[in-house]
Amino acid sequence: MIQEIRKQGLPLKVILLSASLLLVKLILLPYAQNTDADAVCRIFNSIEWMRHPTWIMTSVWGPFHYYLIGVGLMVWNNQICSPVLINLILSSITLFPFYFFTRREFNEKGAFIATVFFAISPILFRNSFLALSETPYLFFVAMTMNFLSKAIKEERNHYFTLAGLFITIAAGFRYEAWLLALLFSAPILFSNRWKNIFLFESVALLFPIIWMIQNYVAKNNALYSFAWTANSAINNESMGLESYLRRIWFFPFSWMIALGPPVAFITIKEIVSCYKRKQFSRISWTIPLLIILLFFFVNAYKGVLLLQHRFTGTLVILSLPFFALYFTEQSLNKIRQAWIFGILTVGLSFVWNTTSVTPLPRLKNRNAEKVTQLIKNEINNSSGLIIDFWEWDNTYYIALQSGLPSSNMMIVEGAKNSPVPEDGITKVLKEHPEGIIVLRKDSKLFHETKLSGNSLAFNWINTPLPVKNIFENNEVVVLKYSR
Repeated sequence: MIQEIRKQGLPLKVILLSASLLLVKLILLPYAQNTDADAVCRIFNSIEWMRHPTWIMTSVWGPFHYYLIGVGLMVWNNQICSPVLINLILSSITLFPFYFFTRREFNEKGAFIATVFFAISPILFRNSFLALSETPYLFFVAMTMNFLSKAIKEERNHYFTLAGLFITIAAGFRYEAWLLALLFSAPILFSNRWKNIFLFESVALLFPIIWMIQNYVAKNNALYSFAWTANSAINNESMGLESYLRRIWFFPFSWMIALGPPVAFITIKEIVSCYKRKQFSRISWTIPLLIILLFFFVNAYKGVLLLQHRFTGTLVILSLPFFALYFTEQSLNKIRQAWIFGILTVGLSFVWNTTSVTPLPRLKNRNAEKVTQLIKNEINNSSGLIIDFWEWDNTYYIALQSGLPSSNMMIVEGAKNSPVPEDGITKVLKEHPEGIIVLRKDSKLFHETKLSGNSLAFNWINTPLPVKNIFENNEVVVLKYSR
């Protein structure tokens, strides 16, 4: 990519776009709230890795995200800002490999416009404010696409090696990259470079192979991570006719939201046009897109893939370059259309009847902010914190914003079949004589307690706990305890 910059130059408009994107995100950062439960769990796991750095042998998630956040926390130990700042920077520089790839494979005139839509895609924009693995994963996927395209065009082995390296790094962030590592052989195959497939795959599959071996050694199950993820998805939702229909439609709908209806329609039209014109070099890049889409369809239908809009980023980065073809011949009218499309893409994200698609993540329940501030005023570094499940965003937002280490707290899980963590609650109460308990009314935990005046009794603990009510509404009661 550096050589390409030297040869062809990097358009000033792409530099300005990337810098502007980062600047806008930094301005919005104080108003963003980490509302994703997985993001908070990843931060807590990364903090543990930072304290005790080691090569992770097994985990339900890929380990590279823990390494990335952990190193970031070593530089600036701020569990709220550091992980997000890393994603904001990566999301901005992802525009460069995306632009280079689109310019080379499609056309220069439309590449910049496609890059603009990649930058303003509301779902991708939102993801960058959350400490999730999607943003670094997409960066390495974009790098893979760029170097693989360059390798095919210039027939240089070291570019195939670099492409394989980037996709195997992506595989350490998200498991979708495991499938992409195989599917990206399609463009090489269409270019009749059989030997380069072996070179690319020998590097691309390094992490998946190592990770499966480690899982087998540690858990006696090479696919332990996949099994846990699938079981987690099944346990969180019972499957009925309505659920099947919603699952079938979810990811195409999510993709349309990410691009906006006009851009999504034009992208499909341009892909179909490539097939009609038998443009095989471009058709080869649709193979990963179509198979990933099929993979989403099948696993969503089976109920082993959670319906999360953040997963749609893979479909966006594989499909949006085709939108550039619409601007092969630019005109003032098409530029006006691009402006209208952009306004619709962002504007409609506030209208869609679904959650987690607006550009800025914010809590829906403002009481959770109030509770969080009250808790912060009442605790110290040695306090304990027991949080009953109060919707995913509220529960984990409170946990992260408290500033307490995860070892000081017990979070009641939200899955329907999750039991009350009696041992975990007892442990927190024993190790932390003072702290806070957040109880959601009518929850499993709430029915396992008896609150009478300034006394709280857990059904499995003989001795009542002295408490003080510091907040209560129709949803929750927040108690300060002491022993």
